[in-house]
Amino acid sequence: MIRWLIPVLTLLFAAPAFSQSAEAPALDDLLSRLAQSPSAREAEQTIEEVWALFFDSGSPTVDLLLQRGITAEKAGLLDLASDFYGDVIEFAPDFAEGYNRRAGLEFTRGEYNAALEDLNQVLSLQPRHFGALAGLGMVLERMGAKAAAFQAYSDALAINPFEKTAKAGAARLSSAVKGRSL
Repeated sequence: MIRWLIPVLTLLFAAPAFSQSAEAPALDDLLSRLAQSPSAREAEQTIEEVWALFFDSGSPTVDLLLQRGITAEKAGLLDLASDFYGDVIEFAPDFAEGYNRRAGLEFTRGEYNAALEDLNQVLSLQPRHFGALAGLGMVLERMGAKAAAFQAYSDALAINPFEKTAKAGAARLSSAVKGRSL
């Protein structure tokens, strides 16, 4: 849809390279606070702040494209959402959330191998992305890799002990993998 605009927008609003190191001190502080939170209710604000960091590309244009993709996805316009997420990735290939959102969309469509590829990219860019780890668990579980899914859920919980999807997945799989070495 907006593919013809990409060369123009790239020249006008090129995103600065997303720097994991630039966000690292803030993320370190937030994840430390999260680990020390005694309850999910008390951790809620910290989790929102972490997500705000994950959603900040450093470019208003990329952030807008990401939000448009999310809006399209919520409206059930999956092809349009995919186009927006693809544009986010094209404009800001070092921005993990573009891949994460596209992976979620691919999971919804049953495109598990594509989701795995995008989740791998997310985690190579931002290894502490607990949402991507929980998503990885979901994909692996759907693919029948229970032990690997349990490990992904456990990794997400090690970063964010309040991650609901990871908690539910780990609880669901714990008996299936109990006694097996991971």
